[in-house]
Amino acid sequence: MNPKAYRLPTSVLPRHYDITLDVRPDGDEFHGRVVITLDLTAPTNTIEPHARTLDLTAARLTTGGRDLTGAVTADADREIAVIRFPETLPTGPATLDLTFTGKVSDGLEGLFRSKDGADELLCTQCEATGARAIIPCFDEPLFKARFTWHVTTAPDATVLTNGPLVTAEPSADGASKTWTFATTKPMSTYLIALTIGNLASSPERVVNGVPLRIWALKGKEQLGQFALDYTARLLPFYEDYFAVPYHFDKLDQVGVPAFGAGAMENAGLIVSQQVVLLLDPRSVSRRQELLVAEVIAHEFAHMWFGDLVTMKWWDDLWLNEAFASWMSYHAVDALSPDYRVWDEVQGGFDRALETDGLAGTHPIYNPVETPSAISENFDDITYQKGGAVLRMVHDFLGDDAFRAGLRTYMREFAEGNAAGADLWNHLQRAADQPVGRMMESWVMQPGHPLISVTLEGAGAQTHLRVEQRRFFSAAHAAPSDQLWQVPLAIRYEDGAGIHEVRHLLAERAASIPLVVSGDLRWCYANAGEVGFYRQQLDPSLLQRLLAQLDRLSAAEQKGLLRDQWALVANGSQSIAAYLDVLGALTRGDDQTLIGQIVGDHLHRVENLLELDGDEQATAGFRAWVARHFAAKLAALGFAGQAGEPSERAQLRAYVVSAMTRFAHDPTAIEQARTWQAREAADPTAMDPNLAPVVVGAAAQFGDAATYDSYRGVYEQRKAGEFTPDQVERYAVVFARFQQPDLVARTFTLVTEDFFPFQSLAGIVATMLAEPPTQTPAWEFLKGYWPRIQERAPFVAPFVVQFTGNLPASLRADVAAFWEANLHGEFAGPFARAMEQIDQSAEVQARTRDNLLAYFRAPAPTNDAGAAPTTNTDQAATSPSAPQTPAPPAASTATASSASASPAQPEQSTGSGGFSGWLRGVFRSNR
Repeated sequence: MNPKAYRLPTSVLPRHYDITLDVRPDGDEFHGRVVITLDLTAPTNTIEPHARTLDLTAARLTTGGRDLTGAVTADADREIAVIRFPETLPTGPATLDLTFTGKVSDGLEGLFRSKDGADELLCTQCEATGARAIIPCFDEPLFKARFTWHVTTAPDATVLTNGPLVTAEPSADGASKTWTFATTKPMSTYLIALTIGNLASSPERVVNGVPLRIWALKGKEQLGQFALDYTARLLPFYEDYFAVPYHFDKLDQVGVPAFGAGAMENAGLIVSQQVVLLLDPRSVSRRQELLVAEVIAHEFAHMWFGDLVTMKWWDDLWLNEAFASWMSYHAVDALSPDYRVWDEVQGGFDRALETDGLAGTHPIYNPVETPSAISENFDDITYQKGGAVLRMVHDFLGDDAFRAGLRTYMREFAEGNAAGADLWNHLQRAADQPVGRMMESWVMQPGHPLISVTLEGAGAQTHLRVEQRRFFSAAHAAPSDQLWQVPLAIRYEDGAGIHEVRHLLAERAASIPLVVSGDLRWCYANAGEVGFYRQQLDPSLLQRLLAQLDRLSAAEQKGLLRDQWALVANGSQSIAAYLDVLGALTRGDDQTLIGQIVGDHLHRVENLLELDGDEQATAGFRAWVARHFAAKLAALGFAGQAGEPSERAQLRAYVVSAMTRFAHDPTAIEQARTWQAREAADPTAMDPNLAPVVVGAAAQFGDAATYDSYRGVYEQRKAGEFTPDQVERYAVVFARFQQPDLVARTFTLVTEDFFPFQSLAGIVATMLAEPPTQTPAWEFLKGYWPRIQERAPFVAPFVVQFTGNLPASLRADVAAFWEANLHGEFAGPFARAMEQIDQSAEVQARTRDNLLAYFRAPAPTNDAGAAPTTNTDQAATSPSAPQTPAPPAASTATASSASASPAQPEQSTGSGGFSGWLRGVFRSNR
């Protein structure tokens, strides 16, 4: 048995920790004492608290009026301190008194120094196993206890912990100050938190009796007003939805310079990266504002789901994260419908579908044993698939029944621990529906279904035959006999209008009657894209749908396009048919649809062509992009208009991205350079939605002089009074430079810790995904791997899986390196990376001829926006008529002064916290 899989015995139960810590902001060590009140439920002579990188210098136990001294032995493999006593301890209450020393971590777990340039403070990150590096403790979710903090530090530093401040007493000599905090409510150790530094807060606001504050490094506290206002709106919404008052005594949120987890739901003290908490509403992009709102909503939802009611063990992590993901979207949609949050976060669900289509995916409920295995669960399956499944179940049960089940669940397990089945039981009783069987089919098995939809009959005899089978993203995958209970929602239109029919598909196949008046005009088998499944429409239904694309919602159009690519990937459809649909959908002006087309689909096609190296086809693709987007750019221009809707501003950003990044249109590129120069001089001089796009475009086509200027701007902004997003856009953009000498310079900056970690990860991951920089990025990663493991081991499994973006030419080297360096850990991410490389190579080889022919063909004379024809043959042998562009008309766009300022329109939004951050950094500046 792996010694790292050790679980603590339940014969020793902690009830209260009284913590005394002496730590200075500029120090590398800290000293502490913790007095733990225990219940001993069985006789023992050994107590085993967790302790990692701590030196326990004394251990004394008081029980039954007697004091016993323990002998301490460190067990590094199990990350515990074995404390043996000279006699058997009786059952009953006891007090364990431990003194210890520890080290401020060089990484981003435990107690560490959060630093970016001159910005610096101490903070903690304890999820999943970081608390044991701060205090000796029983560091498993089941062992809930109360915590009282006494922190001695520098006299000019401010201290925050989970509980409210009681006193802050300076020492007699003025050399230090001791902060004492009120005892917390019961919580798990992974939720303890501490920050120490030059902090200042927004004015306190009390809502429903709860004090709310936003903290930041002094001088930035005014950027917390939006977060404070949004939190104040969320509090009554959540209290009403759960019918349970906020449980903790206060809620502080603090933005820190470097933080590996994105944001963390510590009870009463949420810690976040500055860029996802602090903003200036006068100069923020639509997507950045949504990101901040959604991250706040996600972490705040955890105060109920995760903090008040906590999972029993880490294999039920989804119970925390999936629910917080779904709840945050639900809350933001209710409070800010203009954000269109479900449309904006659909890409996160789509990426979960991609991962879940691999043979090496894992179930939402994923048993784990070791700390490294725990970190593997912080992924898109846990957050996004889990959240999507909850959305689907919520839609199936209805809000009233779903909420009623949540309320009884919260009341039963408040201050305790629960498992997934506990939630299902409460939802089932509230809804009188087979929730347990349904959830088991989605949570306990890997993968998801492909729903084949066939039209049968006509008129009053119209039926849809639906059949489910597991979807695999690989061609020729072995069939599976898995079944799901699939709540189908089918929208269709006939002569009488648009209708919706629902059916719970629990068997392999079913025939669903449709009430049709006149002709069936179109049918879509995943209404609103609420279902976590793919669909394959028969040719008749697909043709009808393609002729009526404007009748679909933006979410449905995106889902259709996503599924069309998935059918290409697994060999069910020709790539030419997919490109026809892609071309047709570019006619639309919905910014979320165009954003998906630019960020996902154009990027995918470009990668296939660049890896092949056919210059003629690549030029044809760039002309094709220009033909589809030049008129849009001419209509929108580069300059924003006063008072224009934020969606139009965001659409402009995506269109400019298409014309620069993919079309390589010289006029658009030159205008992007002009606007970037204005932004560098004054980030408020242009539309903040467009700013990251022009910064990225100028970098993509930039030379050494551009690189030097970007470095200067970044250093200036780090040292000056700029918002976090204005600074961040000049960090992640270094991944866009492509000249070999500039790529090498970027890696030098990474090794010098020039960037904060969250930017560093995005830079390296983005370069691993781009053909021009993949090979040097891989060579760099191999040398940098020890530093990643040392500084941020929790991100290691995601780095491993992300190497699945590398080309087949590097496969042997990738496999050999991981086999030599993983030492048996991260088997799942490693297997998925290899599977992704193999599948990508197979798709590239199979689609090559049709793809090259499609973009080599001469431009058609008909309108590029004509409705496509469709070829769904298993092995198409000839391309459909391409829609290759005429010369671009981007030169008609005008440049003039624009309003407002910064943000990251191409940053991926999605679930808050760790997984949301990972998606953002791994897809930065797309």
